Amino acid sequence: MDKKKYAVPALEKGLLICELLADSDQPLGITEINAICGLPKSSVFSIMTTLENMDYVEKLPDDKYKLTLKINNLGTKILTKLDVRQVSRPIMEELAEHLRFTVHLAILEKDKSLYVEKVNGPGFVQFSTAVGQSWPIYISAGGKVLAAYLPSEQLSEILKPCTFEAYTPNTIRSKEALMENLHTVRENGYAFEDEEGEIGIRCIAAPVYDKAGTVIASLGVTALRNELPVHKLDEIGRFVRSKALTISAKLGYVPHEAEPTKQKK
Repeated sequence: MDKKKYAVPALEKGLLICELLADSDQPLGITEINAICGLPKSSVFSIMTTLENMDYVEKLPDDKYKLTLKINNLGTKILTKLDVRQVSRPIMEELAEHLRFTVHLAILEKDKSLYVEKVNGPGFVQFSTAVGQSWPIYISAGGKVLAAYLPSEQLSEILKPCTFEAYTPNTIRSKEALMENLHTVRENGYAFEDEEGEIGIRCIAAPVYDKAGTVIASLGVTALRNELPVHKLDEIGRFVRSKALTISAKLGYVPHEAEPTKQKK
């Protein structure tokens, strides 16, 4: 289908002007918009009057225009309707194809890490994990990510009844050891699980942020020990982190100098 055939020129011009105003550091008048866009002044005047009538722009005393927050409010409404699973799925598929590992998306459910999405890797080995499966937060890489960005009070409450049951000889066995591990997670921006939940299995996970900078999920990869050697840990960890940030950006997150340390309750 030829999409240009059905284009509405007046609407295209109006949206072009909105983008122009959004990119400009200063309000713009009709003459300035005309000079930049090359649109006739009469067309610019009609478009600006329409946008003003619909409250998308505000006309200032010097006859220049600036955008209102109405467009921003539209974007916010769209963001609130985004399902993190829906947004994450294509990127999870890319990650699985590129690394040939199984990919999980997890959220915090009470005191556990809960898988809400899974993409199998294309390799011969397939893991028996499933959507709806949960792990104690001190065991899995995804759980460590979700724990690392919790407010300290909330994390303390979650860990109060925790007995740190050993699943393997590598399982973290104390709150002190976990807190030290979580400090490393925050420093690196990703978590590593080294045969802590099951012998022969390693995992890496990174945080997914929402628009407010709150960690709402973890994006993780699972692989056999020999497929995820220690010497490739940082390289793959950074790659997973970059994909998690790509998901975060689609959810409206804008990174700052220091990543936030909040976690959705």
